[in-house]
Amino acid sequence: MNEILSVANVLPVLQTAADQLQSLISAKEKALKKAPAGRLRLSRRKNQVQWFHVTKGTTVHGKYIPVNEIGRAKALAQKEYDQKALPELKKWRLLIDSFLNRFRLQNLENLYACMHEGRQKLVTPVYESDETYIAQWLAGVYEGKKIEDDVPEIMTLRGERVRSKSEAMIADTLYRLKIPYKYECPLAIRHKKGTSRNTMTVYPDFTCLNVRLRQEFVWEHFGMMDDADYSSQVAWKVTCFEGNGYFLGKNLIVSMESSEIPLDATRIEKIAMQYLL
Repeated sequence: MNEILSVANVLPVLQTAADQLQSLISAKEKALKKAPAGRLRLSRRKNQVQWFHVTKGTTVHGKYIPVNEIGRAKALAQKEYDQKALPELKKWRLLIDSFLNRFRLQNLENLYACMHEGRQKLVTPVYESDETYIAQWLAGVYEGKKIEDDVPEIMTLRGERVRSKSEAMIADTLYRLKIPYKYECPLAIRHKKGTSRNTMTVYPDFTCLNVRLRQEFVWEHFGMMDDADYSSQVAWKVTCFEGNGYFLGKNLIVSMESSEIPLDATRIEKIAMQYLL
């Protein structure tokens, strides 16, 4: 609900809304065909509301609907509501369709893409294509944390060395889902020690890019949650992230495992698809 959409993401969001509206319109039209004939009339007697079914075969007051036939009253009330809602739903659908038919993001993309390379270097485009944005995000050179020689050599599908099989599983899922990421990209964060605040460099397992939102996410995997000291360090590290504006579910992803609850590919994919696609 707090997502900020880029210009490019307006189209798929609106298309999804249009499809949902059409499904709702079809459902309402189908329901109205099956709705009972006539209309519902309400009358108050003392403190009770009474229902009457008005049809061609009744008087203007209609036929009384007893409480044990409340389903008929509900069907008539729903029918009246749907009859009024349907034109509004169709109006919304037409408005969205009109916008989608006129909106042409490619015009902005082509305007920049067709410029001479020398001019492109001098211009800040209004909108960059996903491909350009990803390329620029990945272009930044960084020096990751050194992996000691005695650590087992574990390689990812992308051909990089990681520290554990769980990290390889995460990296390979990101690679398969075409989610841009950087492995152990350094990040400077401030942390509190006593009464002072110091800056330290941490190396998050993965820095990922949600292309749709054009937003970075830090993904930390904690793999030894059985260990009490390790778990305490995890709590401290997450607190440090929060102190620097990284919050779980917003721009910080955390996955964990223990000897009894190992990490599995299905869980990784669900996490990746929830936050990064």
